[in-house]
Amino acid sequence: MNNINLDYEIVIVGAGISGIGAGIKLKENNIHSFVILEKESELGGTWRDNRYPGVAVDIPSSSYSFSFELNPKWSKVFAPGEEIQQYVHHCAEKYRIKQHIQYNADINRIVFNESNSTWTIHFKNGTQLISRFVISATGILNQPVTPDIKGISHFKGKMFHTARWDNEVELANKRVAIIGTGASSVQVVPSIASKVKNLQVYQRTPIWVSPKRDSKISQKYKTKFEQYPLYQRYFRFLSELFIEIATFSAVNNRTLPWMTKTAEQSCRYFVKKQVKDPELRKKLTPKYGYGCKRPAVSNEYLKTFNRDNVDLVTDGISEITEKGLRTADGVEHELDVIILATGFKTLELGNAPSFEVIGLEGTELGQFWHDNRYQAYYGVSVPKFPNYFLTYGPYTGGLNWFSMLEANLKFIIRSLNKARRNNKTYIEVKQAAHDKYFNYVLKRSLGTVFKNKACVEANSYYLDHHGDASSPAPFTPVMRWFKVRLSRLNAYQFRT
Repeated sequence: MNNINLDYEIVIVGAGISGIGAGIKLKENNIHSFVILEKESELGGTWRDNRYPGVAVDIPSSSYSFSFELNPKWSKVFAPGEEIQQYVHHCAEKYRIKQHIQYNADINRIVFNESNSTWTIHFKNGTQLISRFVISATGILNQPVTPDIKGISHFKGKMFHTARWDNEVELANKRVAIIGTGASSVQVVPSIASKVKNLQVYQRTPIWVSPKRDSKISQKYKTKFEQYPLYQRYFRFLSELFIEIATFSAVNNRTLPWMTKTAEQSCRYFVKKQVKDPELRKKLTPKYGYGCKRPAVSNEYLKTFNRDNVDLVTDGISEITEKGLRTADGVEHELDVIILATGFKTLELGNAPSFEVIGLEGTELGQFWHDNRYQAYYGVSVPKFPNYFLTYGPYTGGLNWFSMLEANLKFIIRSLNKARRNNKTYIEVKQAAHDKYFNYVLKRSLGTVFKNKACVEANSYYLDHHGDASSPAPFTPVMRWFKVRLSRLNAYQFRT
């Protein structure tokens, strides 16, 4: 490919799991002219940011890793967040990716130059660089949501988001409130309940919780994994099989509703087994269907509400005062600390990416999605955005980030390699092929659990403001594995 006037052939945006994985695959394919732009001062993405008590992966760590780089040293079946961060560092070091990372590189916007088929990356400090291709690896859960609650700036105590955990704040013997009952809250609540004087958990929508088949991994097994990698791959296969079945039930809900109903019954039994008070049990049981939003796994969360110092509050919050929270019933709850477990921006304007991406005819990617529905060919390419690839685009999400990422990277690398073989410098998905694929995923989505009427009360981030279930893929990981390998690339136009 022609490198004249280019700072780099490829710019990767983001040094989390996706950016590190993209760098590894580029080097594996003998592509070395690339830089990874990271706006923070450390790599790791979500595992760098989330350091709250109890943080851990919510699928078996045997699956939550690159298929080509298994880790025989996990301490538990569900590895704690610190170990995941160490694993990301390990991969970056082993495959010599760190030398490609440029830290504190905060992007303002990137613009496609039609005259020479390049991208100009504009930084907030006024500098810029030029590349032929851009791979967006920004992830999706990186902008914490601060709830729009009246008086939120009035509180005189300490307040912080789980993704910006303040280790300077001592929780022992304090009156603490945690707003939200999503995945982060499920991990934080049991981790701090025994330390605080009183813990109030403010719930808008309950979450489906199932048992966590977790345990420490003994040195005996670690040694076996190291000596016999196939042995560890066997456990990975079992984990992936479970994920495949779970995904299959979600994406085929219309034809096989009994599968999610079975999961619901199992979770109801678990709540009954864990929570003593029937009224409390009722409040902690979702009314929406299983799978409408990402379920949680925990052996401790539900039974934490049996503690005398833990209260579940389901009355809406009317405002935040100087002293604490006032609920809709008029009661003011005095507090020392408020923890926001209120999630992240997902598929919405201003996120993924958080900067402007300006393609052909001045089209801005985020605004295009906001106005015309979220869409991307195979989740990686959008018409009018040549030479621009997504590692996580609409309709690609799933239970395992790594399997999604490796599939999307396979498709991206195939496209780049074809361009290199034919000495082409311009890659754009054809509008007709893109539209055909978009109609396909829309049709597939109608049969998923996410479009079920039972999801109305879920408040799920799987659904965007258009009402589309544009985050999760409407097919299973195995289907995606075959699609990205067997699909032809004639949906793209390659030219010089």
